[in-house]
Amino acid sequence: MDLYRLGAIPWAETQAIYHALAQKQQEGLVICRPAGRCVCLGLHDDLQQEVNTGYCGDHNIPIIRRDIGGGMVLLAEEQIFFQLVLRSFNPLLTGRREEFFVQFLQPAIKTLADFAVRAAIKLPADIVVNGKKISGNGAGDINGFSVYTGNILLAFDRTAMANVLQVPGRRFREQLRLSMARYLTSLSEELGYMPAYGAVEDRLVYHFSAWLDLRRGEYSPALRQAVRQAAEYLTSPEFLNLPGKRTRVRQVKIKEGTYVRLQPFPQCIKTTVAGQSGCGSRRGGPCAGYAVLVIQNNKIIEFESQELPCLEPYNLPALAAGLTGRSWRERDVRLALTEWCRRDENGAVKIFKDILIDWIVARQETGSDF
Repeated sequence: MDLYRLGAIPWAETQAIYHALAQKQQEGLVICRPAGRCVCLGLHDDLQQEVNTGYCGDHNIPIIRRDIGGGMVLLAEEQIFFQLVLRSFNPLLTGRREEFFVQFLQPAIKTLADFAVRAAIKLPADIVVNGKKISGNGAGDINGFSVYTGNILLAFDRTAMANVLQVPGRRFREQLRLSMARYLTSLSEELGYMPAYGAVEDRLVYHFSAWLDLRRGEYSPALRQAVRQAAEYLTSPEFLNLPGKRTRVRQVKIKEGTYVRLQPFPQCIKTTVAGQSGCGSRRGGPCAGYAVLVIQNNKIIEFESQELPCLEPYNLPALAAGLTGRSWRERDVRLALTEWCRRDENGAVKIFKDILIDWIVARQETGSDF
């Protein structure tokens, strides 16, 4: 199998190279890193929902869309990519995709071990160190070929990632940044220094060579031309603006099993609850209120409500405390709400228990991951 060790290459080429190999029906392993930052959309993402295009324009961060799934990510110079392109009938591709990831990610795990960093797979496709994500990976099919992509984060700009996301409100953006601080890591953070790119790439090549029969591939003029053509397509307005998935619930995946969600309050209830303050809404109509939740392994880790004057008399901090640590299931949420309602002396909030349940357990899922 051909090995394309390309080092730092233009940002668009890092994504176009595996598309070009698949289009040319060539197998190969690519190891590279971007020479500059870019935002990379997944095939099914919606540009307007996912990307803060104004921020990207102001900070000269270009945008590309890949032809495989997964969520929107920020790619940058401090990330090393490894990308495997295989014919769909390659004998290596036995079993389910999740099972293949276990094999595909071993060279990266062994590379981290060479730097005395103990890592493990968090199924289906993350690598974690002490529970923190250090590698996010994906897969898809292009032109009858299976493509597996992975990375190792040598460093990661959490603030920039939070800013390139199109999110509703500063508080949600701040919660994203805080969650990334808690649940993401990088090789430089684990080591206390920035390792040399070449040293990391050397170990990746060594460990992939123990699994695959690699030979040096030529980045030929014909392949370069195919990469340029693929890059033009992947960055074209027509491809970038393909309609994607949208729902009313904004969700960003931080790592496997961990999500930050913004859930709008279902409807205004102000005219039937005592002690209302004017919020400019009409009963039964849209409400400006929302909750920010951090969900981890289907458990509520954090819950914070905003802009809900109609519920302020009912001790929302107590509701947050009662929900934190609960399973994110209707039965458990209902129990937490029942306990919270017992503290309501006039009983008015009990009328809206079903609305509150709909608010907290809203299951519509979409959004970025990285």
